[in-house]
Amino acid sequence: MVQEFDPIQEAIMLVLTRRVGESVLIFPSEQLDPSTPISTLFEDGPIQLTLTRVSGNQARLGIVAPMTLTIAREEVA
Repeated sequence: MVQEFDPIQEAIMLVLTRRVGESVLIFPSEQLDPSTPISTLFEDGPIQLTLTRVSGNQARLGIVAPMTLTIAREEVA
């Protein structure tokens, strides 16, 4: 049984489809001051990863993170 995730929430969710062995990278954006304390990045809460769907060898991953972070598929980072 495949269960769809209901994406209704206050934050913007980035949804990426990944196959077995593919990765997602999360790193500070270029606009972020390097001296920013790590605690500042998470003052609004943690990064949220949600598995939204699995179909065969593919999975859809929903990511909610601060705008000061960059989220990219490994092949384009």
